[in-house]
Amino acid sequence: MFDDGSRLYLATSALSLAFISCCRKYWLNRSHPPLPPGPTPLPVVGNILSLDVDRPWVTFNSWRSKYGNIIYARLLNKPVIVINSEEIAKALFEDRSTIYSDRPQSIVYEYFASDFNAGLMPYGNRWRLHRRIFHQAFRQPAIPNYHAVQLRAAHKMLFNLLQDPGNYPSHFQMFIMSFVLPIVYDYEPKAKDDRIVDAILRFGDLVVDALVPGKVVLMETFSFLFHLPTWFPGATFKRASVKCIQAGHDLKNFPFDHVQERMSTGDVAPCLITDTLNRMGHSEENAIAVKEVAAIAYGAASETSTSTLLVFILAMILHPEVQERAQAEIDQVVGKDRLPNFDDRQALPYVEAVFREILRWCPVVPFGIPHATTTSDIYDGYFIPKGVTVFTNTWAMTHDENKYPNPDDFKPERFLRGDGSLTSDTALVGFGWGRRSCVGRHLADASLWIAIVNFLAIFSVRKAVDEHGADIPVVPKFTTGVVMFAEIHLSLSGTC
Repeated sequence: MFDDGSRLYLATSALSLAFISCCRKYWLNRSHPPLPPGPTPLPVVGNILSLDVDRPWVTFNSWRSKYGNIIYARLLNKPVIVINSEEIAKALFEDRSTIYSDRPQSIVYEYFASDFNAGLMPYGNRWRLHRRIFHQAFRQPAIPNYHAVQLRAAHKMLFNLLQDPGNYPSHFQMFIMSFVLPIVYDYEPKAKDDRIVDAILRFGDLVVDALVPGKVVLMETFSFLFHLPTWFPGATFKRASVKCIQAGHDLKNFPFDHVQERMSTGDVAPCLITDTLNRMGHSEENAIAVKEVAAIAYGAASETSTSTLLVFILAMILHPEVQERAQAEIDQVVGKDRLPNFDDRQALPYVEAVFREILRWCPVVPFGIPHATTTSDIYDGYFIPKGVTVFTNTWAMTHDENKYPNPDDFKPERFLRGDGSLTSDTALVGFGWGRRSCVGRHLADASLWIAIVNFLAIFSVRKAVDEHGADIPVVPKFTTGVVMFAEIHLSLSGTC
């Protein structure tokens, strides 16, 4: 219990913070154009009480009708700007990329072993080095070099699904590993008891759970929690941090050490690590950068790609007519004597439209990765402060009723013209903007397409049944986090 002195101290502190906040806002509004519109923040807590912390993109999308496509809000002591429009995102992150290419920094990244992630690094020399390594391996002209290993991974996924259809989420994860790990480490993952696979999955689970925007704000505000001993009651964040730091260490070192051992004996094929070290040199700085890039390469692909494949499955369960039409197109173009390959892509416009609608209907990173401004800016008469965190609300962009009527409906026809040809809309806003766009987007695009088209060539997906043989209703449900995952009950059957 607090005594009277403690209560007075807390009340005085809260009032002081509220007064300072009001004075600061008043001064800022007098000295430059107004901030973007947004809900009035409460003292100390800001707008966080009116926010769906688990799904902030939904709240900001609902605020769009009142405040517009650029919204200012304060989450506890953290000012943020949220962009709900493709047009504004392009104007800021691409046309003014020198201002908007930074990332907000957080003590949370270090505590959750994410400070070596190029996607979260501040804009600077270290980030440029990482980006250059990524770009050399995953630029668009290089992707055809990986088609063979991607196709082999897709076929392996089909075999695993035939053997154990109920474990489909794990098979999707193994599909990603089966081409990323050979590309990065010249390593073929094992389905069971694989030390490297276990390290990757453990780290990914911990980071995705920890870096939810609402949790990050809380941890930044109450950073003293990280100084508590792990045994202390309520030290949940500290215990999660300890686990994540150890997992991050394992992720960086287990596979890299494996490659180095093989390099010393000459028993390693070309891969990202060997190619980069041979090209750039084996200095300690280069070795650390390559190790960090390699560690992030799988994590960046795995969580988002696995989640997108789960969205695909959900869409097929809810819309069997779409599944049947896509399968009919595959049968007509490819036939039943072989499986689809990358050469078939241009001849399968409806399958391509299904793929684009999956990306639009449920973007799996709905709130994007936040940007930060390196200097103040004025856009459309609004003042954007230096250092402010800027979120791209991908969910709002892909659910814009002006561009996508009835946006909650799954309709691949949105991406087809009247003659059946594809429109120019590729639905790739989920891969980010400007200099901080996802460097692996071309690899992800190819891998997701080949997985989806091969799945449709072999399998039909339908609702699971109960003990009486009745369909179990499917109510779309998603986990929360930086990446959303669909939770589904289904049955698979072969089509040939």
